[in-house]
Amino acid sequence: MILTKRINNNFALGADSNGEQIIIEGKGIGFQKMPCTITDYSMVTRTYYDFDQQYIDLISSIPQELLNVANEVFEYLTSSVTCPVNQNLPFILADHIGFAIKRLTKNIKVRIPIYYDLKYLYPLEYEVAQYALKRVKVEIGVTLPEDEISGIMFNIINAESDAAEVKRNSKFQGWIEEITETVEKSMNVRISRDSFNYSRFVSHMNYLFKRLSQNKMASSENVQMYRTLAKQYPSVSECVDRIALKLKVRNGAELNDEEKLYLILHINRLCDREDGDRTT
Repeated sequence: MILTKRINNNFALGADSNGEQIIIEGKGIGFQKMPCTITDYSMVTRTYYDFDQQYIDLISSIPQELLNVANEVFEYLTSSVTCPVNQNLPFILADHIGFAIKRLTKNIKVRIPIYYDLKYLYPLEYEVAQYALKRVKVEIGVTLPEDEISGIMFNIINAESDAAEVKRNSKFQGWIEEITETVEKSMNVRISRDSFNYSRFVSHMNYLFKRLSQNKMASSENVQMYRTLAKQYPSVSECVDRIALKLKVRNGAELNDEEKLYLILHINRLCDREDGDRTT
C-alpha cells in the first residue's frame, strides 16, 4: 500500500497493491512522510474505494467522531442489504448528521415528514436510520429528534439508487441549472457544480420536482418556522420567491410555505459554504 498525499492527520490518499486509488484512514497516518510505502497495516483503520474527489476536501471539515458513527451506520446497512450502496455514503451521512446537530444547537427545529410513507415502504432503511440516531446519542452525546430519521433515510435510499447517476440523467437537469443561476444572481455567489454541497442541493431539487410532477407537495406543521426563517434570512427568502415564481410561470406549480421553508434551508446552507466564492 502506498501513501501519496496527506489529507489531514488521520487521512491520506494512496493506492492499493493493484494501483487503485483509495482514501486511507488511520490514527496519525497523515504524519507519514509521503510518498511512502507502508507494510504495517495495523496502522490502517479503514480504506475507502470508489470515492468522488469532492469528498476529499469535505473530510477535513468532518469531526472524527461523526465519521466514526457514519461508518458504523454504513457497515450496519451494507451487512443488511443485498443491493449495491454508494461508497461515499459515510461522508454524506457524517455531513448530514453534523448539519442536523448544528441546527439543534441553534434551536432550529424543522419537522420533516416521511414522504410517501417511507417508514412502511423502506422498513430496513427506517431501522438503519433509527440505529444512526442511537449511535449519535451514545458516541457524541447528542439526542437528535426523531424527525431526523427522514433525512437520514433519504440519504440511504439515495445511496442505494446511485445518486450520481440520477444527477447525470435527470430529466430536470435544465430546470436545476436555471434555478442554480437564479441563486447565483440573487445571492451574489459563484457555485461550484462539482462541489459536495451542490450535489446535495441537486438531490433536493430532484425530489422537489418529482413531488411537483406528481402534485404531491410536502406538508407538516412548519408554517411558523417558515415565517421565522423568512424574516431571519430575507435575501434567501427573496431568492426562494423568485424560484417559486419561475416554477409557477413554467408549469403552473405553486410552492407552499413548507416547500419554501426547505428551499430556504438548502439555499442558505449552499451559499454559506460557498461564501469564499462571493462575486464582487
